[in-house]
Amino acid sequence: MAPLLCLAFQMAVILSQPVLSIAFSIPRPIHTSSGARNDIQLATKWKSVGPRLWNTPSRDAADTTDHRPATEMSVGKSFASDDFDINGNALSSQKSSSSPPFPIVLWRFTRPHTLIGSAIAIPSIFLLAAPTYASFCTSRTLASLLYAVVPSLLMNIYITGLNQITDVEIDKINKPELPMAKGDLKYSTATAVVLACLAISLAMSVAHPVFSTMGLQVALWGSFLLGTLYSLPPFRMKRHPFLAAFCIVAVRGTIINAGFYSHALSSAFGSGASAISSAGVLNCLLNDWKCGLSSLFFGVFGIVIALMKDVPDADGDRKFNIRSFTVRLGQKRVFSTMKGLLAGLFAVYGAGLMRWSTMTPLMPVAVTRGLVGLCCWAAGWTVNRESRGVNAEDSGEVYNYYMYLWKLFYLSYLALPFVK
Repeated sequence: MAPLLCLAFQMAVILSQPVLSIAFSIPRPIHTSSGARNDIQLATKWKSVGPRLWNTPSRDAADTTDHRPATEMSVGKSFASDDFDINGNALSSQKSSSSPPFPIVLWRFTRPHTLIGSAIAIPSIFLLAAPTYASFCTSRTLASLLYAVVPSLLMNIYITGLNQITDVEIDKINKPELPMAKGDLKYSTATAVVLACLAISLAMSVAHPVFSTMGLQVALWGSFLLGTLYSLPPFRMKRHPFLAAFCIVAVRGTIINAGFYSHALSSAFGSGASAISSAGVLNCLLNDWKCGLSSLFFGVFGIVIALMKDVPDADGDRKFNIRSFTVRLGQKRVFSTMKGLLAGLFAVYGAGLMRWSTMTPLMPVAVTRGLVGLCCWAAGWTVNRESRGVNAEDSGEVYNYYMYLWKLFYLSYLALPFVK
């Protein structure tokens, strides 16, 4: 019953994502094709030159009648009513008569799809670490879970918020819909939000005598350290593809999965000094196959998501000298490689689960592992299916595919408790 209740909760979170996007009017990036961009640049020039041509004094100074044809008047008026940046990009679609309410701006600032990932991941890791499903439904476990989720979400806001603060100019090209790039959120307000989230998150990691475990501290402080080094000058590890990949593997793989797995064993399911000492992060990672294999899976998945995110951001990264793999190798090559890596990951883990399902004498365990293995193969098939027709150099198409990979990421955590 416990995993089913958790599954129902997590499915509700996933299904609510598009509803929340609509409710809070989260816009999608608007990517202009080269042809349309040239048309806009021509319109910009016409806007500046046209009035001078039309307003040339006539020989009859008393004749002030506008002799332009109606079509020219309407076109000129249309161009004059729009605002354009120096690259000829239309800004009128990005502006609104009034800024949205602060709660909506703050919600967009948090990068909701990453928050949903954390909200799903931690309960699933707790269920994976639980000795029995029944042990999950206790007041101690739920309190420990809540004490882990709250600072984790706050740390997530800090990391994604810091990245937006340091990338405002880049985001004006790559992600103009973000609050700071769009001008809906001031620099001072964003800084106050991320600092408050950081302070509360780190304080919670050390404040409680029982729930502030070493695993929780590793998860939060490790995420803080690598998230800061990733975005903040002068380090800016995101500028170097191999260092950026290390940050992603460390956070998405080791720190998140092993840290919260250790926290669950220590604070919710362990009793006594020996149990707590055996629940160390490194010990869990090396000696507990559930922790080790899940950390490896989500570490690789994290690389796929992170590098796929860079594919539609090539223009801004190239302009601001962010030497990502996409800038170095090209959009098509990175897109194809990451698609193949994720499909292969699902295929390998699916085969492993099918094999393990035949090695257990317990029929319920065999059935659940076999079903999860089949789901892995199905997910790998959809990775290739959804990529058909996607132009790797079309930012809008790649962005939609990238968000589909996030849904597979959520579903992977949903299936995690059923492989134990």
